[in-house]
Amino acid sequence: MKNLIFLFFLTTQAIFAFAQNVTVGPSAKPLLKSVTKNPTEGSPYFNNRYANGKIKTVSQKEFNVKDLRYNLETQQLEYTENNNIYAIQDSVQSFTLVDSLGKSHTFTKSGADHTNNFYETVADGSVALLKQYSVKKEATEDWYTKKKANKMVQQSNYFTNKGGVVQKFTPSAKNITTVLGDKKDEISTFIKNEQLDLKQEEDLIKVFNFYNKSN
Repeated sequence: MKNLIFLFFLTTQAIFAFAQNVTVGPSAKPLLKSVTKNPTEGSPYFNNRYANGKIKTVSQKEFNVKDLRYNLETQQLEYTENNNIYAIQDSVQSFTLVDSLGKSHTFTKSGADHTNNFYETVADGSVALLKQYSVKKEATEDWYTKKKANKMVQQSNYFTNKGGVVQKFTPSAKNITTVLGDKKDEISTFIKNEQLDLKQEEDLIKVFNFYNKSN
């Protein structure tokens, strides 16, 4: 199979439509087995199975890529070809992947101080609600055998994006009325009338959508 190379830095003569796997950057190399960590339990990947995805570069070029997955531990994209795993690191501004349930997710680098992290926008507007996925390695011990093992546990945290400033956000009635303080009374009334639970993502999104639509 012929490799096609992303020419991120050479743009004079480039073809941006392809259907095969790709090598990204001027010196892409297969990841070493010691780098591609396989924990005893759990997975560091957003999508355990490779899936078709779309990548947009900082220069706004779009590429369709086969066999793509998102490593939450390294915050890198990976693809496989000829039994090798390659890391995509150069010039990725955003990408779209489908999860195990068939739902499409778009991740974007946001905020000047968060250039190495990808966020999913779950509620857009003047004050956007972002979601960041990560994994945490936890040590477990079997109560009977006392055998110890490492386990990858997927986590997610919320952030807000206001005017390009990304800040961590912990859902609570106090924090949400602070972040959306110019409509504090309206937000409090909306939460009460709709009987919303801010620990539930669906309800949290409703609050941000209500704020942004009335703003």
